[in-house]
Amino acid sequence: MSTASGLEDRYRRLLRCYPAWYRRQHEEEILGVLMTAARPGQRRPGAREFADLLWSALKIRARTVLRGAGSQPWAGAVTQFALVLPLLMVVLRVTELCVRGAQYGFGSPADILIGAYGEPGAYTRSFQLNPFQVALSGNVTDALTAGPLPWLALAVLVGLGLRRAAAALAACVPLAFLAIALTNDYTLAGGPRTDGILYACALESLALLASAGTAGGWQALRWRPAVLLAAGTTALGVAVNGGFWRLFPVPTAVQRARRLRLLGPGQIPHGFLDRLLGTGPGGLGDWLLAQGTLVALIVVVIVVMLVSSPVNRRVLILLAVPFALESVIYACSLVNPPLPAAVGNAIATLPLLVILLAAIAVSRWPERGAGAGPTGRPTTPDG
Repeated sequence: MSTASGLEDRYRRLLRCYPAWYRRQHEEEILGVLMTAARPGQRRPGAREFADLLWSALKIRARTVLRGAGSQPWAGAVTQFALVLPLLMVVLRVTELCVRGAQYGFGSPADILIGAYGEPGAYTRSFQLNPFQVALSGNVTDALTAGPLPWLALAVLVGLGLRRAAAALAACVPLAFLAIALTNDYTLAGGPRTDGILYACALESLALLASAGTAGGWQALRWRPAVLLAAGTTALGVAVNGGFWRLFPVPTAVQRARRLRLLGPGQIPHGFLDRLLGTGPGGLGDWLLAQGTLVALIVVVIVVMLVSSPVNRRVLILLAVPFALESVIYACSLVNPPLPAAVGNAIATLPLLVILLAAIAVSRWPERGAGAGPTGRPTTPDG
């Protein structure tokens, strides 16, 4: 075997690290550049070339997953996720405000800003009951995670097609929260719902940077699944805040149903099931009317998203990621005895930092050799 053919074979083996679709398009071109730049008598790739090829292959594979270079459903899913998440969060906040406000009162703009829905005077009381620094830091973190303003601003930026500005804002929300929380000795593992919002913000930043399709703003949004998800989000917001009974008491309808023997506390065993579903003294039948219909709507939305298209299935998977991470934090919060604060903070913070680091890496891809190959020489647009 000649020296040149042996070196070429070794380069080809290294190029197998790249995705098959990428090799079909660019293997011969990259190989030609590598062989042209090889030293006379060179038998094997140098250490720098070896590391450079492997690193480039890793980036291409990651880009394939995130941007869908070889998988269009994932590319469309990341774009739709980045567009629809701020919209859904605004819908959820408005739903919570309407439901809890109708029950207990809407409160002042400051109460709404910090996410104290249905708690009139919460903003003022926080300063009356706590030192100024404690009240201020608590209100700022509440505004970042429970308030509507960050998601409303994100929805506006995404709608205008300002992708990088929206990504920067989405990343600043969890970073600002961590800076305040960790300097004030907060325990992050004790608030899984808060952590879920932070994970959603970080994923939004990553999705915005990984997708070039959001530059067109809402014009790129697929409205049918977006409206379907908005309906499911509204149902979720109503269900977790007491269901229909808190909004529309209908004792006449319940009494009529009981007269027809459609409902009745004595017809279905109570105990564990009541406690599990939170049915209360009205029994399972009342729960089915008050909240079961909302749960059914959410299930319908999930089923339709799963069976409608590959893109919609992937959007649903991406939307489930913050809930999955939140569930892990919730499980950690149930450990008895409780985890040390440092351990809990590390567990809650690690996924967040990984997502944000991935967002930083993705943001640098277009800047590093948009027309350079794995060894830094001009070869292909994707290299």
